[in-house]
Amino acid sequence: MDIVSEDKNWKCIYPAYINSNRSIQRGRRIPKEKGVENPTFQEIGDVVKSLGLEHRLQPTKHYCRELDREKWQLGRVKVQLADAEGHPLHESIHTKRQLMEYCGSMIPKLKSRSSNAGDNQQAGGSGKSKKKKGRK
Repeated sequence: MDIVSEDKNWKCIYPAYINSNRSIQRGRRIPKEKGVENPTFQEIGDVVKSLGLEHRLQPTKHYCRELDREKWQLGRVKVQLADAEGHPLHESIHTKRQLMEYCGSMIPKLKSRSSNAGDNQQAGGSGKSKKKKGRK
């Protein structure tokens, strides 16, 4: 079976679905409290991979409600939640909504998120201000 027909019934997850900065009109599908700020498709893929679910990263796809096509907004993840007979493949995640809420809760705990936050804080706080030399 080829890849296209194989993942035809898989669920698509766009980063906009779980972005807490988005409104419902702009594509958010879960409550703001359960979302995460500016997720990427790679982060969603990392969470899905940790669950052991079959998935495909599609970096060139973009969500139709995206007004600006910035690089960090591109991409989607296709996930297989059920087998051909409709039986769930994971014991606790059965629906797309459950998966989106799980991603929203786990992405802030990723190492990439915590190391980036630490780098930003260190870079901002360690800079010394230079005094400008001028005429006296």
